Amino acid sequence: MADAKIVIIGAGASGIAAATRLLENGFENIIILEAENRIGGRINSVPLDGGFVDIGGQWVHGEKGNIVYEMVKDLDLVTPSSLPKDPGMSFFLSDGSMADKTITDRLFAIIMAVKDDKDTAGKFLGSFAQYITIEYKKRVLNEFGANARILELSEMVLKWFQKFMVLLNPAETWDQLSTTSHYVFQPCEGDQLLGWRKSGYRTIIDVMTKRIPDPSKQLPLEDKILLNKEVSQIIWDADDETHDVLVNCTDGSAYPAHHVIVTVSVGVLKDIYATCFEPPLPEYKINSIEGVPLGTVNKILLKFPTKWWPDTMKDISFLWSEEDRNALLDEVSAGPIVNGKSWLENLFSFIAIDSHPNVLLGWVNGPTAKLVELLPDETVIESTMYMLRKFAGRLYHIPEPDVIVRSKWGSNPHFKGSYAYVNAQMEKTKASANDLAQPLMKNSRPVVQFAGEATHSTLFSTVNGAMETGYREAERIISLYK
Repeated sequence: MADAKIVIIGAGASGIAAATRLLENGFENIIILEAENRIGGRINSVPLDGGFVDIGGQWVHGEKGNIVYEMVKDLDLVTPSSLPKDPGMSFFLSDGSMADKTITDRLFAIIMAVKDDKDTAGKFLGSFAQYITIEYKKRVLNEFGANARILELSEMVLKWFQKFMVLLNPAETWDQLSTTSHYVFQPCEGDQLLGWRKSGYRTIIDVMTKRIPDPSKQLPLEDKILLNKEVSQIIWDADDETHDVLVNCTDGSAYPAHHVIVTVSVGVLKDIYATCFEPPLPEYKINSIEGVPLGTVNKILLKFPTKWWPDTMKDISFLWSEEDRNALLDEVSAGPIVNGKSWLENLFSFIAIDSHPNVLLGWVNGPTAKLVELLPDETVIESTMYMLRKFAGRLYHIPEPDVIVRSKWGSNPHFKGSYAYVNAQMEKTKASANDLAQPLMKNSRPVVQFAGEATHSTLFSTVNGAMETGYREAERIISLYK
């Protein structure tokens, strides 16, 4: 088995998982080709203020059945988040006041209960957006009656919730979701916001390679990773006694292999499949690549000279009145506008993060997410500070931030987006993660295999899902040689 040549394309969570499992089982002839100048893929922990912040994967989502948690739970590497576990957010109104938290906590609890009510949703014949809207309004009326102020507040919470759903399922609008597609994802039970104590999510790479907890047992992976290696072609019917597949790179280098494990994002696959694979891919594989969507969500982290928000407040979530929403473009014209709406409407919350007490983390998603990546830092700072001061500036003195850190997943040609999700269109085309994961076979042997979070049928969008797929493809090779 040591003679089997294996090329892994991508040094993200799934690629490193595959490589470490193969090394542990005696496969030594391994090369990882990584297009970026770093490893980690969509794990990207960057230095900030003496520590690290994550502009990619950030939390360990769940405990039971979560392979990441199982690997680190006894190593004192993760800690429960201090974010409130009770239903509710700190909702600020666009007139600068804070909404009545007793009421908004209840509205939030109602809409989350509607979201999680799989049985009621399954009987609804319309879209997911229609289901949420109708069922939520019905439950609000049942509880609060025709109280005009509460009904107005409930509409604001509903519009905020639309953007929250597009964070969980990074479509451009929540109209692209169906009542069945939303429930395909199966979260692991337990704390959904376990944070890393010291060095961010990149710590899991050291755990996989066994550098943690004992550096003397570290797997010899570093010398097998080649950075700045962008693949241009995968010839998977090579007629050569020494190899089954030939991987060509844009720098002119070539790597023969018996097995290739492709771990690039489905967004990259969409971009390259027509020209990269020789012979062309089978139709079912093309259908899955074209049909499995990859959305874009980006992070904006602002570090302030002092912590200006109280310890009891873990988030600042924005509720717009219609009047203020309509006036937004007159007040802030900088940045992309889509369908007559400013990108700032897709900036829906900032939260405090445990590792950095002076840092707020915000998300931008929806149809403007990729466009915001093209803005200079100065414009993003000016616009986000407008939001924070408009909504919270009456209650708090908000200084200018010292540092801004941003992700730009959509415009990076080696990712083309943040993470996969399931939408209504997939149901029509019958595209699936399972088809995306099927290997290309030659003489009844897998010669090109596919891993990565988008190839996991129930844990897509997660690091633990990505790692599981890397282990899955490594085991496919291991079982073949047994």
